[in-house]
Formats: sequence, C-alpha cells, structure tokens
Amino acid sequence: MSSIIKVDVGTPPSAFNECRGSWTMAEVRFHNFDNLASRTTRGEYITSPSFSCLGHTFCLKWYPRGETPTEVGGNDGSKHGYVGLRLEQVSGEPIKIQYGFSVRGESGKEKVNTIYDTSYLNIHRSYPDLAKLSKLKDSLINKALVIEVRMWLPISSSTTTTRTKVNQFIPTNPLSTIILSKFMHEESADVVFEIESENETGGRSSRKRSKTTVKLYGHRFIIEGCTTSLLADICKPSGEGGDITTVSITDVKPDVFKHVLFYLYGGKLSNDELKNNAKDIINVCDKYGIAISLKLEAEACYVNTTTLSIDNVLDNLLFADSKNLAALKEAVMDYIVENGESIIGKVSFDDVSGSTVTDVLTAMSRSSKKKDNGTSDEAGGTNDYNTMRVATLRKMLHEKGLNVDGSREALVALMKENS
Repeated sequence: MSSIIKVDVGTPPSAFNECRGSWTMAEVRFHNFDNLASRTTRGEYITSPSFSCLGHTFCLKWYPRGETPTEVGGNDGSKHGYVGLRLEQVSGEPIKIQYGFSVRGESGKEKVNTIYDTSYLNIHRSYPDLAKLSKLKDSLINKALVIEVRMWLPISSSTTTTRTKVNQFIPTNPLSTIILSKFMHEESADVVFEIESENETGGRSSRKRSKTTVKLYGHRFIIEGCTTSLLADICKPSGEGGDITTVSITDVKPDVFKHVLFYLYGGKLSNDELKNNAKDIINVCDKYGIAISLKLEAEACYVNTTTLSIDNVLDNLLFADSKNLAALKEAVMDYIVENGESIIGKVSFDDVSGSTVTDVLTAMSRSSKKKDNGTSDEAGGTNDYNTMRVATLRKMLHEKGLNVDGSREALVALMKENS
C-alpha cells in the first residue's frame, strides 16, 4: 500500500491544498517560493528537514539559482536559468533504490518529471538541471513548490521482504529420450533393412571373401517424419507379409547406414564417426534424400579436415558437383583462385560442369573485395546474394524455413524468390 511522507520547509498557510500522487513518496514543500528564491545566489541551497523513507533518512537540497561546478563534482553545474536539486542520504549506509522527482501544479497535472534512476545512493545524487526557474514558478501550489520524491526498492534488493526463491528441479521433456530408446528396437520395429556386408578371411595366400546380411530395425513413422524422399517411399507397407516391410539396401556399409538411422532417431554422431565416414554419410544422405542436416554436418567436417592440393582438387570438385556440396565447392574455388598459377597446365577441367565458371568468378570477386577493404570477403551489400558465402545463404534460408540443400545457384535462386 502506498504511503506519503510530507515535509514542510517553512510554515504552510491554513488554506494549503494537499497534493497526492500515486506512488510511495516523500512530499517536500518549499513554502513562499518567490521569497526563498530571491534570497539565494548561484550555488546556495535551502535544505529540507530530514525525513525517513524505506527505513533510511534523507533530506532534499534545493538550489533556486542553480548549482556551481564545484558543487556537482567538477562538471559544468546547472545551465543558466535552471534550478538544481540534490537528494542526500544521511543515514550513512548505502542503499540501492529507485527514485525520481515530480512537480505538479494546482490542477494536479504533472509539470516536471525526472527519469527514474536505479543506483546505490551512498551520500548524494544531484540533478543540476531539474527544470527552468520560470517553469517552476508556474507550478506553485498556494505559493509553494511541492516536490514529490518518489522512492521504491528494486525487487532484488535485500531489504525487500520476499519469499526466498529456491531453484526447483524440473525434469526435461522425455520425448527425445523415448524416441532414441526405440533405436534398433526389434520388437516394435515395422521396417527391417537388410544390408549385405563383405568379410575377408584367411591369410594372404588363401584369402576368401564371404557375404553376410546385416539386419537393422526401424520405425516407419520416424523415417516418414524425417524424409519425404526415396527412403520413405520404399518403406511403405507392401501389403504382403503383415505390417513389417523388408527393405534391401545396396552399396552402403552397414555401419554407415546405422549411423544415419541413429541420427534420424535424435542421436548425435561423434567427431571421429563423422571424420572417418564423412564421404560415405554424404553419399547415403544424398542418395536416399534423408537427414539433410547430417549431410551438411558431414560436409562441414569433410571441408575442415581435408587439405586441398593440386593432386586432389579436381576429385573434390567433381565430388562436390555430384552431391550438391556447395560449401565444399566454395572451398575448392577459393583454393583455385589462390593457387591459380600453380594449377594451370597441371589440372584439366574438361569434365567439370559449365557452372564452375560462375563459381570461379564469385570466388575472385570475394577475393578482390577482401583485398580492397582488408576486412571481409563478403562482396557487395547485404542483399548481394550472388557473392554471399554459402554458410550465410544457408543460415538465411534456414531462418525462413526453406531448403538449405543444393548448389550455390539453387540457394541464390531460392533466396531471391523469397526475399
């Protein structure tokens, strides 16, 4: 509940009107305003009696002709014609409070209002430019200047009586854990993937190869929820043999396919698993149209762990083209631009697609821009999609809920279409 503390400076006349605000405050009244103002010079002040508020003792100092620089700790003091005000905490101990000042006229309309401040009030806080003297003269109530000193304690203050907060334990949503627990769960599976695996036995002179079939178990609703492409189609029930669908997977290592399925169930592959199987994971994701985010994660791992050279630059370029690996292709283009003189005559690009010319020009444009400004290799302005980094394009498309897989040309076209 709000409380109002009234402090009179001088003797109030019998007809003085009460002025009530809506905040917990101390109401300081400087009676006979004109007489008090005429008896002071710049730097002189009139002090109110002490008053208690929030368990501490304060007083208010009013500078009718303004404060001098020395009075405000070395600043410029009050501007010409302005009145200064200072709130002093005389209890001696610092207190963190929110406070401000308000002046109202006879009608009750607020004429002056300072910005409420939150700080530690140790000794004093000055407001050298509270308002113009002429404005305050127009805001008198029965010849008195009434200043509302509004104060309240922040909620976090130790002096505020609040219930002690305890960090409660809140369990996380178990859904992701439940789904991951169904990975390779044979009893509930409705899809069985059969993958042939080759094994070698015997020594060098009598080495033999044998084939075994590895079975991996999955759930149709997980696969259909993660992809609408080839794998989802071949996992649909055939109408024969009950509700279980058997799918034969070829040209994929069982361990790699198991890594991809694990990701579909919400699992996280380790750095070593990504590094050792990056190309195979990319091939599986691209072939079956699944786990596009895993494909891009494997691509990023491959880019970061592969050292480009004259011997492998062409192979990596062809691989990037065949799998729509825009980030890998961008890295190859940067390498070609930086090492053009060493590559000429040693690498044949006859089998490379015609779009490579555009990618080379984009890399050259970024390189030139970087040399010119010395800071960024993003050429052009914020909407220059043609020269943006692949990572930037993918991030912007992802924020719009759009597809982030595809060549640079596809990403740029999709960005332009939806901008």
